Amino acid sequence: MTSNSLTLPSIVNHTSHPSQNTSKNFQDILGGENAFYNQPNYLEATKRDLSQKQPLQTTYHYNTNTDYKIIRIVKQILSAVLFPFSLLHSLVGKLILPGSYLYNIEKITNLRQNIQLDSEWKYKRLTIEVNGCKIDAAIVGKETTLKNGRWLLASNGNAEIYEINLFQNANFKKFLNKINSNAIVFNYPSVVASTGSTNRKSMAKAYLAILSFLEDQKGIGAKEIIGYGHSIGGGVQGDALKDHDFKKDIKYVFVKSRTFSDLSSIVSCLMNRIVGILVKILGWNISCLEASKKLEVPEIILQTAKVQDAEELTDSSNIIDDGIITAKSSLAKVLLDNDKYHKKNKIFIGIKEMHNAPIKNPSFIAERIERLLKV
Repeated sequence: MTSNSLTLPSIVNHTSHPSQNTSKNFQDILGGENAFYNQPNYLEATKRDLSQKQPLQTTYHYNTNTDYKIIRIVKQILSAVLFPFSLLHSLVGKLILPGSYLYNIEKITNLRQNIQLDSEWKYKRLTIEVNGCKIDAAIVGKETTLKNGRWLLASNGNAEIYEINLFQNANFKKFLNKINSNAIVFNYPSVVASTGSTNRKSMAKAYLAILSFLEDQKGIGAKEIIGYGHSIGGGVQGDALKDHDFKKDIKYVFVKSRTFSDLSSIVSCLMNRIVGILVKILGWNISCLEASKKLEVPEIILQTAKVQDAEELTDSSNIIDDGIITAKSSLAKVLLDNDKYHKKNKIFIGIKEMHNAPIKNPSFIAERIERLLKV
């Protein structure tokens, strides 16, 4: 069980008990006269927020710690006993998630400061807090879309950060235009301004916290959610969704772009089998395959293939190595090659782009997303 509450600094505040709430919701500032981008100080306030090196004041609390005090004490004792394991888990996490040490905070802050704010795209930086860990995030959309209820939740590849996708990647905005969507982006714990440790559970919890903010009627209150996870971002997405309680009044589509069947397999291919075994022992063997098998909402799986542009795949014969993910360790190939795996509500798409190349023509994927949202 989880609990959450919303705090909107400088806008509104409310408790986690709706019956006691007399204030506005976050979605009330997404459009109309009270929209955040219609405020006289929008440009000045947004530039100030983007220039902060640390996370902003918490916008939304998501608490997954519902244990009784005695249980928490026992867990703390066990954590101390298992400290060497936890330390090794975090050290491996640094290798798996180089974004946690690659980026200079000064340079990234400068990148945020130089974004063109006087444009059709409207930005708002915010902080989602989960169990004391502050996740740095931002929303982006246009005045014509911010109240349409459609939101894309992006989970990054291992060396990606939201600032680059949001402010320098023209293809990201192109894709949002194609699907007529807004987006919420974030950095994993310990990456740039996000706090916390580099571990598998914290990454999944961060994703769930952002998803909860989208789903919550006291938060964004999305009507349609498109989860887009690239590479390890597809793994984080899968980990987070394993036991998620999907809301009946929200339509979902999840996209996994050029991701692996399980992390151990790809590490074994890229490094060696011993390192792959170590990934398993230390609790890092994220399995997109197991998560995809359990997922009952619509899913699109993209993988590099021998195609002219983009096309739906019914078998794995055209799937190729993408420069990082080998064909045999890709989620797409493993699912397509095994008849026992559930493929209802799944679309497999072959694309010509290699692993880290942006998808230059997103129209094909956008059309499939529209199709699945109408199911």
